[in-house]
Amino acid sequence: MPDEFEIIVKGALLHDIGKLIQRVQEKPTQKKHGQWGYEWLQKFDFFKSDPAINSTIMHHSYDEDSFNSNIGLIWYESDNLASMERKEKDKEQEEKWDMFTPIVSPFFKIRNPKTHDKLEEISYYSLKRQNPQIAFFEKPKISINDYKDLLEEFEKDLEALKGTISINSLIMIFEKHLSNVPSITLEIYEKKEEQKEKHPDISLYNHCKLASAIAGCMYHFYREMYPEKWNNNELLKEEILNPKEEIKPFLLIGGDISGVQKFIYTITSKGALKSLKGRSFYLELLSEHIISEIIDKLVLTRCNIIFSGGGQFYILAYNTEKAKRTISDIKKEINDFLFKEFKGEIFLNLEYVEFNKKGFKDSAQVFEELSEKIEQSKKKKWFESLNDYLKTESQDESCFTENCAVCFREDLPLKSLIREEESINVCEPCLMQYKLGDELLDLSRGKYPVIYKLSQPHKDSSIRIGKYYYFFTRKPEDELLNQALAVYRINDFEAEHYNHPNAIYLPVGLYKHRQLNELSHASNIFGINRIAVLRMDVDNLGRIFSQAVIEEDRTFSRMASISNGLTQFFKYHLNEIVAGKNIDSIDIAQRNVKQNGRNLMIVYSGGDDVFIVGHWLDVFECACDIRNYFEKYTGNRFITLSAGLAINHEDYPIYQYAKDAEELEKIAKDDNLGKNAIALLNNQRISWQE
Repeated sequence: MPDEFEIIVKGALLHDIGKLIQRVQEKPTQKKHGQWGYEWLQKFDFFKSDPAINSTIMHHSYDEDSFNSNIGLIWYESDNLASMERKEKDKEQEEKWDMFTPIVSPFFKIRNPKTHDKLEEISYYSLKRQNPQIAFFEKPKISINDYKDLLEEFEKDLEALKGTISINSLIMIFEKHLSNVPSITLEIYEKKEEQKEKHPDISLYNHCKLASAIAGCMYHFYREMYPEKWNNNELLKEEILNPKEEIKPFLLIGGDISGVQKFIYTITSKGALKSLKGRSFYLELLSEHIISEIIDKLVLTRCNIIFSGGGQFYILAYNTEKAKRTISDIKKEINDFLFKEFKGEIFLNLEYVEFNKKGFKDSAQVFEELSEKIEQSKKKKWFESLNDYLKTESQDESCFTENCAVCFREDLPLKSLIREEESINVCEPCLMQYKLGDELLDLSRGKYPVIYKLSQPHKDSSIRIGKYYYFFTRKPEDELLNQALAVYRINDFEAEHYNHPNAIYLPVGLYKHRQLNELSHASNIFGINRIAVLRMDVDNLGRIFSQAVIEEDRTFSRMASISNGLTQFFKYHLNEIVAGKNIDSIDIAQRNVKQNGRNLMIVYSGGDDVFIVGHWLDVFECACDIRNYFEKYTGNRFITLSAGLAINHEDYPIYQYAKDAEELEKIAKDDNLGKNAIALLNNQRISWQE
């Protein structure tokens, strides 16, 4: 029998599955969507006796048992809070129930960041996910047969799990199949004209995921705040449905890793590709490690991850004194490890803000308050433990006279690193990151690469963070399954691979051309012997989240959906785009890119930005492809990208490459000229159209 928490969060995740089942019925209105979902779930042996499926018939006011238990109340309220984007129609407007209405792009609500003009054209997604995803301006026609095909694939994936139905595996299947299924079927009309701004733009996947996150938070909050009533099964109806305004059951946790730029780019030129990739991915792994620590210690699920990328993350949690202490302890534990490992080079800013149910209606204030707290934290790095960090080293500490050849530290013993028949002396962290980069180059060759999280090191290539070890392999190793605390499946939507109880889907920008193992391998394959570094990110992202979505549309659900859309583009779809093989790729010199792929590597992608290195022409063409497909993906001309492209010889220091590309990107982002450009060569700024 699953425990109470699992019943609640799994139930909230499943609560609206009937909206999918209803759309394959010849007589859909014969039953309400909850009943369709309940009866469908009972078909499966692994759901039949699971109390979680009761959520399908216990999350509406008209459901008989919704208000007769605290679990039912939580399912009801979490559904309400996760759907705050749904507006009531005006008196002059009418609702039309269209079972096959398509979903619009999650970016449709974003207006011009400067003028706040709204989009005139509406862009839609197809029912099934594509890679890369493209938005269409012509409304797609969806039929009952399209939904039947989707449901058939959904059921096959459920069966492929072979009874290993965890929250993580369900999240993966929901994301795979329900990302383009609208969470509502209503269209709003006024005088026979559709009101485009009210068209459904939140997917069933995003709605159910957020409802599950909220339900998990409510369970912890009300169980801890009212333990006697909870344990005696006394109904907390008023407390849950009508809490006083000063009661703030929720926390939004924000994490930001400081020192990223200096950490990644402080490396020498020889073997730079492996060191660069290793250091970059180490920070991505560090973010994932911190997120996992927060989720595990607060007893939440991955549904509670609102956003992760670019060394930043947001997590929805519950507001109790115990939770706050846990967050504080995690922050100290991680920063103690980082200081010992990197002597203050990188630092975790971890803050939180409290909020009540109104925060789900207008999330802007919540996010702005959290951003301000994080900015203040950055100004006081290490302040809380200053005495510990400034204390004199004990006399038995060794004093080293030779510094690390990569990061130049003098306080650690050095080890020999052999690369390209040359031996250099490096500290252990730099050696670890170089090996990680080496592993990642190999990992990118595998179709379904895996990362195992272990309590003990496995082979010499395990990467330690805190008290855990991460082992990378491009082919799964069955003997590690029993030992693994978690199994990360990289860019893998194959359900049969999620047979570990803690198997986790993890999107990662991992593409690397098979022949690219050192920078020199990219310099002399075509034309002049040069390589290039590309740095690119979204223009006006701060304004997009704080101003470009009008206040009444700035609900928690919508901002989470937009964040998820950015993550999917820059961590998942980008792999297909930069490869150039299965897309409408640019091939200026007719080098048969569709057959050979692009000779480059994603060093970093996530959040809203990209760092790519490789052959100069491949990188330039790739930049244009990314820009073109980003516009197709968002379906919104107001959301633009700018880029800096630095070109030089293979021995040019990588930190200087990064600096040059950064300076060029600043030129491209000239606010007076409208951004939306690329800068390259002799500080030339060129619009994408040019």
